[in-house]
Amino acid sequence: MLLPLLCLLQAASPESLSLRTIERPPGSGEFLDSARFGSPALRLRTHQGIALVWLLRVSDTFFVAATIPDSTPYWGDDFIVSMNIRGKGGANPGHDDFQWYFRRTLDSSVIYRGRGGRWEAPRGDPDWRLGTDRSGGGWEVSARDDPERWSLILQLDPAWLQSGEGRLPRLAFRIYDNSPQGWFAWPHSAGVTAVSVEQTPSLWGFIGK
Repeated sequence: MLLPLLCLLQAASPESLSLRTIERPPGSGEFLDSARFGSPALRLRTHQGIALVWLLRVSDTFFVAATIPDSTPYWGDDFIVSMNIRGKGGANPGHDDFQWYFRRTLDSSVIYRGRGGRWEAPRGDPDWRLGTDRSGGGWEVSARDDPERWSLILQLDPAWLQSGEGRLPRLAFRIYDNSPQGWFAWPHSAGVTAVSVEQTPSLWGFIGK
């Protein structure tokens, strides 16, 4: 079972997403649209429609913004951003890998870092949750929830883009919709489940310059 997976990893050609420069940052909890922010970097099909993801830069600050169609609200609906800050990728999460595991109810979100081939919560506490905080070490999040969709904006300080010695970070995204149940990931790799993508940094995509 391991050999076929390794072959897939070696054969995969990572995809890339465009980074758009804009003049002013998105507002907290704002629903994004193409009229203001241009075409999204990613359109990811779910069972309820097309989720849109933008990669935006304002001066030297980086934003990941998503609008997800979902008319069946559930606290544990997910939008997950996985990032390797060095622009590289190993077979398992490592020291340079970070994951923002945002839930539709933001208080239940978890921020992970790779350690020893696994994702580890802050202070090694498996019960750690974001709670009422909306920011951490160089990042800040805002969200908005409507009956037909929910959206999220993750703001990252310049250091997140400047750690790769000229390489931009590698990224992966995953959405979970509780009803109708489904997992949806980018990049998509044939024969690899959506949940496995976030566990495998070598499968993650690039940010195009």
